[in-house]
Amino acid sequence: MVEFENAALEARNAVSTALFKAWWSPFARYGAIHGDPHLGNYAVREDGGINLMDFGCVRTFTPKFVEGVIGLYRALQKRDDALAAKSYRAWGFAKVTPQMVGVLNLWARFIFTPLLDDRERLVDDGVPAAEYGLKQANEVHAKLKAMGGIRPPREFVFMDRAAIGLGGALIRLGARLNFHKLFEEEIADFDVNALEKRQRASFKNAGVPLPA
Repeated sequence: MVEFENAALEARNAVSTALFKAWWSPFARYGAIHGDPHLGNYAVREDGGINLMDFGCVRTFTPKFVEGVIGLYRALQKRDDALAAKSYRAWGFAKVTPQMVGVLNLWARFIFTPLLDDRERLVDDGVPAAEYGLKQANEVHAKLKAMGGIRPPREFVFMDRAAIGLGGALIRLGARLNFHKLFEEEIADFDVNALEKRQRASFKNAGVPLPA
C-alpha cells in the first residue's frame, strides 16, 4: 500500500511539474499564457509530457508586462515597495500610491507564496479548499473599498484569473513540489530585450499579431 501511494504521488508530481512548465515557460519566454488551465484542458502522454487543448482563451502580453510580473515576484522576495510600485505600473495600474502598494501586496503575496517558499509543499499548504484565499480576498476588498476602490487593468484580471486556475489544478492533483525552484528555473535567464526579440520573431513566423 505504501509503495502504491508513493508511486501515485510521484506520478502526480511529474504531471504537475509538466503542467507548471507548460504554463510558465511560454509566459517567461514568449509573453503568452493558456488562460484556462483546468484539468479538462490537459491530456497526459505516455512519455510523461502533456498535451494542451482548447485554445479559446489565450492571451499575449507585452515584454514590459512580463518584466513587471517577475519584478513583483522579486519585490516580494526583497520586501522592496519601490520595486513593487514600479511593477504595478508595468501591470497597468495608474496612480500607484504607497497605500495602494501595501494593499495590493496582500493579494500578490497570497498568489506568489508557493513560488516564494523554498521548500516542497502543497499549493494550499493544507488549508481547506473552501477557505483558501477567502480571508485574503475579503481583506483586500475591504481595504480597497475604504480607499475609494480602484479599477484593475484587464491584464491584471486575466493574469490573476489564470494563475488561480493553475493553482486550483495543482491543488486538485495534490502536487507536493518545490514551486520556488521550478519558477526560478523558468526565469533564470530572463531578459526583457531578449524576450522582445524572441516574441517578435516567433509571432511573425506564426502570423500572430503582437500584443498592443
